[in-house]
Amino acid sequence: MSNLVTEVGVHIKIKSIEKSRKFYEDFLELNPVFAYGSPEFLKTIPAGVPTAPDHYSGITYGLPGKVRIEIAEGHIAVKDKKIFEDPIVSPKISAMITVKSLIPLLKKGLLADRTVTKYYWGTIEVVARDPDGWVIVLIAPYSEEEWSAVRKLAKNTEEVEFKP
Repeated sequence: MSNLVTEVGVHIKIKSIEKSRKFYEDFLELNPVFAYGSPEFLKTIPAGVPTAPDHYSGITYGLPGKVRIEIAEGHIAVKDKKIFEDPIVSPKISAMITVKSLIPLLKKGLLADRTVTKYYWGTIEVVARDPDGWVIVLIAPYSEEEWSAVRKLAKNTEEVEFKP
């Protein structure tokens, strides 16, 4: 069986590259693998990251398993630039991001007002939103140590059990 799809990613249309970078780089600790934009913007990108000039700013982050998250203030195929300003109001589409631990995120205060949930299928999850309102489900593998630490740091926790 051949695998037609070799990589997966999401392109998130954003209003502010600065606010989004803070969220994706400072809170989620993602590392850029490519960036594009004005010469002034490209000077803010870490040395060694490939860049290209463009009419708008964007950054691609690489994750394990050939997964990419790209944030950008524009897109060549999107003619209606208003789409980058419109708030995201529907939680119908979300990104699921697995993390080693929710503890660093809780310590940074990112999830202070969210309910952190332990699920019977073996995960601890919390729903957050990026600066533009994109819904992100952060998922950590369950362990007694992780859950104990989460319960000490989170204001709201709950456990969901299987009910046949």
